Amino acid sequence: MARFDLNEIKAQAKKNFTEAWVSTEKLIPKGTKISLERKGKPHLVRQLIQQSREILLNLGFDEVENPTILPDYDVSKQYGPEARVILDRVFYLAELPRPEIGLSAQKIAQIKEIAGEIETEKLRSILRRYKKGEIEADNLIEELIAGLDITDNQATGLLDKVFPELRKLRPLPSNKTLRSHMTATWFHTLAALQDKAEFPLALFSVGPRYRNEQREDAHHLRVHHSASVVVMAPEVSLDAGREITKDIIQQYGFVDIKFETKIATSKYYAPGQEQEVFINYKGDWLEVADIGMYSPISLANFDIRYPVFNAGLGIERLAMILYEVDDMRKLAYPQFSVAEYADEDIAGAITYITSPKTARGKKIAKAIEERAQKCKDEIAPCEFLAWEDDSIQVKVVEKEAGKRLIGPAGFNEICVANGNIYSDVIPSGTYTGINYMRAIAMGAAALIESSDESLTYQVKTIKHLSDLNLQIPEAIREYIEGQQKKIGVSGAVFVAIKSQPIREC
Repeated sequence: MARFDLNEIKAQAKKNFTEAWVSTEKLIPKGTKISLERKGKPHLVRQLIQQSREILLNLGFDEVENPTILPDYDVSKQYGPEARVILDRVFYLAELPRPEIGLSAQKIAQIKEIAGEIETEKLRSILRRYKKGEIEADNLIEELIAGLDITDNQATGLLDKVFPELRKLRPLPSNKTLRSHMTATWFHTLAALQDKAEFPLALFSVGPRYRNEQREDAHHLRVHHSASVVVMAPEVSLDAGREITKDIIQQYGFVDIKFETKIATSKYYAPGQEQEVFINYKGDWLEVADIGMYSPISLANFDIRYPVFNAGLGIERLAMILYEVDDMRKLAYPQFSVAEYADEDIAGAITYITSPKTARGKKIAKAIEERAQKCKDEIAPCEFLAWEDDSIQVKVVEKEAGKRLIGPAGFNEICVANGNIYSDVIPSGTYTGINYMRAIAMGAAALIESSDESLTYQVKTIKHLSDLNLQIPEAIREYIEGQQKKIGVSGAVFVAIKSQPIREC
């Protein structure tokens, strides 16, 4: 089972990235097969997005994909004087400039040290083409390999050590922004389609919105999703839009719906023509959507000649209600979610770090446990034969005078209750079927079965599961710790298991 030493890998990469990149390849398992034995679970947000798509399609809306990136002056066209405030919540995009890279005598000498003799003019040509944008950034390594007939490692080494211009690059701001609301990009779609479709033109798009929130918390995400609809027609009104919105929201199972006109209207809506939509959920009125009629000024700035109704439903907000989730982060991102594990799940996840692979090894493990159980109270110095065959003898040994063969915790049972892992003198709670000596015997037998040398497997005081040759998945360990539960295994075992080959005379 592969388990990476993260600190060692990071240290290697910091010292020499290329060498570490090459050497750590051997850590990756090879020739294995993975079998997925159950149907996968959908993400709750994606599940609701799919449900929303089906609702809107069934109600007669056509689905479109709206642009994600737009210039900031599009926001000004929609909001007018309010734009500067709105742009405060917008993510601006920056770009790395393509540097001018010269080849000095010093650089050519460095290149020879890394890649040997190369054709300098070919390298200059590649760098010029990169500067002009003729070579995509993610193709530069490939172009160096093919054009100069060098290896992947050599090409990476050139970028890392010879061209500091690349390391010193800093992004330059642009006027491109990520859409902070779906409306920002509806105007282009509507302008393009107004003369190509029959009225009413009913469209929807489900996708992310990007908000430069000051923080991410239980009710704020920097990336969240909107199910946005527009209806364009010469006769469309806010009254008609409210009826459409009711039809949509009822499809999610909500029947008690109310509309409230916003005190401050967003400037891309007409005055008094923006409303918030609430549903009654378990006695509380919760906002689930925002609707309105686009301002004729905003429409005119994009050359749109017809009235447009818009409604936007927040997918994550709906999901929190429908799935009864109290934290938007848990809903959206697995690193914030807490998987629930029953005691049976935890007990079943406790496994041996090493265990015998052969039938003989399993018999050795069983023999060690049985001999230790039978003779556990014998007073040292003493040793007892647990296993013997044609090639090996295995004994349970204690040499320190006055001590019992096995320490007082030697046969404690591993149990789980209320999310805690603990040991007991008899099985209790949810029993794992594992006692201390059984786990130790498994580790000893795994070592013995694959060796023809004299070995000693010794366990003294128990503080951690690993002292017992036991392990649990990291996800379950994090769950136990996150729920302020405990892994409470401890005690004195003081057992030594010795194996010795039988030599033929």
